[in-house]
Amino acid sequence: MNKILDALNGVLRQFDQETKTISERDVAKAIRSIGDSADPSDIPMQFTAEAMAFDFCEDYHDQVTGWGTYYGPMMVFNNGDGTATEAPSITRITEEIINYWSDRSKTAKHPILRTRYADLVWDFQKRITGQAPHYSMAQIVIDSTIEITQRNCHSVKVDVIKRLERALSIAIALNDDDRVQRVADATIAYEDAVTDDSKPGLWGFAWDMLFDNDKVKLTADQRQKLIDDLEGHLQRASKANDQGDIDPWLVEAAALRLARYYRKTGRGEDTKRVIIAIGDAFVQASSKGSGLQASAWLQRVHSTFKEFGLTDEAEKIAIQLREVGEKAKSELKSFSYTMEVPKEKLDKYIAALTEGELDVALKRITAHFTPKKSEVEKQLKELASKAPVAFLIPHELQDDMGRPLAKVGSLEEDLLGHTVKQMSQNMGIESIFLEQAFEALVKKYPAFENLCLDYLFRSPIFKDDRRLIIQRGLKEYVDGHHMEVAHLLIPQIENALRVLVEIAGGSILKPARGGGFHLKVLDDLLREPIVAHVFGEDMVFYFCTLLVDQRGWNIRNCVCHGLCDASEFGPRMSDRIMHVLLCLALVRKKE
Repeated sequence: MNKILDALNGVLRQFDQETKTISERDVAKAIRSIGDSADPSDIPMQFTAEAMAFDFCEDYHDQVTGWGTYYGPMMVFNNGDGTATEAPSITRITEEIINYWSDRSKTAKHPILRTRYADLVWDFQKRITGQAPHYSMAQIVIDSTIEITQRNCHSVKVDVIKRLERALSIAIALNDDDRVQRVADATIAYEDAVTDDSKPGLWGFAWDMLFDNDKVKLTADQRQKLIDDLEGHLQRASKANDQGDIDPWLVEAAALRLARYYRKTGRGEDTKRVIIAIGDAFVQASSKGSGLQASAWLQRVHSTFKEFGLTDEAEKIAIQLREVGEKAKSELKSFSYTMEVPKEKLDKYIAALTEGELDVALKRITAHFTPKKSEVEKQLKELASKAPVAFLIPHELQDDMGRPLAKVGSLEEDLLGHTVKQMSQNMGIESIFLEQAFEALVKKYPAFENLCLDYLFRSPIFKDDRRLIIQRGLKEYVDGHHMEVAHLLIPQIENALRVLVEIAGGSILKPARGGGFHLKVLDDLLREPIVAHVFGEDMVFYFCTLLVDQRGWNIRNCVCHGLCDASEFGPRMSDRIMHVLLCLALVRKKE
């Protein structure tokens, strides 16, 4: 007989008789050790089937590299030419291998082995052979999983929890009420066996799987047991340890589950009690942490209080957030970088932007400094490919007092937030060149203020009753009075968009809280379909990033709500305000 096959059968017999706890990874490692020194041309089908069986990754979620099955590749390698190599690959599974796994699921003695073979058949047979697997494969998966919990023979407890979830979903798909109940009983019993107060992953899973699952018929005693178990975890987690510390995450893990149940069943006092426990735990923990940590934790508490209607308690947390803001600010570190541009190149670049008549130069500058959303997204993906870790971590944006303003999630979860943030950074760098371009035009045209005014008012969205205000704003811009520029011209941007919407037949009113109507403000106007139709996605996204998005420059809200200090008014802001006016000036009335 083939030496590899002899060795393989020996390994499998050993695992069948194993009395110690094992895992699928142990089996994979033992099988792999046999093949390490083997001649590839001498490897039998049985070895290939066994090696693949225990290398597949279960509960596979990657939609890009997955196959739409429960199992997926353990590894995916980028070949650098637009293709990828999977290990193991679904393309290597044959009907012969499926039949082999089916036979092994019936002859193997160890429940971990039986579960894996049967589940692979249940998952892959239809994809490989075009025929649905026999229901007995599903039954083996369920019954062997229950046996794993009863024997407690798996060395990785969280993997058993995953297997219980799988067994429950299959039992429900089979409409096998008896096996659904048996899996439920096994889940509750297994949690009792492995629960550890310090490890939230080893408790609460029975609640998550069973409590609100309409397909599972828990008895009244079982439901009460799950409630009592969580209350016990909450009570123990809320007590300080010997060092006087409380782990707020343990408190939250128990309390949130209970709170959602109590709210659903109308138990308001119990809801408030367990949510307050979360707040107390995080407040106590944040008193010993850094300012940045305290700010993040208190934000979490504030959000939780608001979610569960504890308005007064949320307001108290908001006060504490303001207090820790200064501490958080002091812990931030600044990073700077320098960029050198040869004067000859800069002069040539500015000359190219400003050549020709003023109207032509203004339109060229308008187009050149309007960022394109798609290009920023492409830039982000290129940056993420070079430094992927930086784009996996959520970011929090704070104001000058250390107060949280906005959050940007990972690139995968929050492409929009990253695009706003990156566009804002790009505009900061480009501000150097935009300033030079406007300075060159002012120098080239001594009557720039009046010429620019005439240029703007060729657009119908600038009304004559605003001419004096805009003229004064342009004069202040030429004279370098940037505080005046912002306060005079930003409101005129808002009014011009309001005129645009009204001219195009849209509504500029929104209902007021006490009756009547308010005029729509800039954030409302930028969401109007008419504005998007006139300016296009890129320019509207740019307006939002610059004027009203807290993840961006947000200059409209910062100026109009008195959030800017004197140092923030300067060419960087004024030049962008001028640029937006030039964008608006492109609008013409179509007869």
